[in-house]
Amino acid sequence: MKKVQNIVALLCIVAISASCTYGTTKNQVKSTESPQTTASKEKLNEDMASVNHSAFDKLLKKNVSDNGKVDYASFVKDKSALEDYITSLTKINPVKLSKNEQTAYWINAYNASVIDKVVRNYPTNSILKIEGGKAFDSTLPYKFNEESLSLNDIEKKKLMGSDLFDGRIHFAVNCAAVSCPTLQNQAYTASNVQSLLTSNTKAALTNPAFNKIGTDKASISRLFDWYKADFIKAEGSIINFVNKYSSNKITNNTKIDYLEYNWSLNGK
Repeated sequence: MKKVQNIVALLCIVAISASCTYGTTKNQVKSTESPQTTASKEKLNEDMASVNHSAFDKLLKKNVSDNGKVDYASFVKDKSALEDYITSLTKINPVKLSKNEQTAYWINAYNASVIDKVVRNYPTNSILKIEGGKAFDSTLPYKFNEESLSLNDIEKKKLMGSDLFDGRIHFAVNCAAVSCPTLQNQAYTASNVQSLLTSNTKAALTNPAFNKIGTDKASISRLFDWYKADFIKAEGSIINFVNKYSSNKITNNTKIDYLEYNWSLNGK
């Protein structure tokens, strides 16, 4: 009987020891996750975040033609939906998004805000007649992540003045003018922004309404004059940039001039 009791006691000791060892191991595993690891996981979750641009996409499909003509009268009727979309953007911290998501976010924020300015002042035949000609410099009625911005701030600081810099962006942001590169009738997203940036740029450079490119002479968009430094930064020279995206090539001997910019409203 005593022998049995000793065996039972021994088994209890082994069980308790195993339990303690298991508990210690479990705690050790739990404690080995450093603050850096936790932060990395949180950063990964942030990068995987996305913005829902479907409301803006729906508005663009409804009110913008395939050739970029905007039905501003119809947008006036959709004013509340447009404002709601922009307001939804203001509540997001874009820094927590992936690079493609940030690029799409700011391009959409710019384009939606331009339309919003026109809608608030419609009817008008040019955005330059809005707010005393200061439509691009005046503070927007929305704060993006608690930051007051103008249209120029979005373009020159958030997009071109950051690590999102990309010469193709000049062919994605739309200034509501006839001579501005075509406004797409779809919203930018993380999944389509790179392909749209390329297709927009190629379309603008092959469209004689925006650029007339020949070997001996090229009449190109005034954008290349205004943002010369950006195109040089992007590809080394304006010639290199044009040749990368245009089927018609130019050389150092090509005579280049700039087309007059038509600021008439890009409306239907």
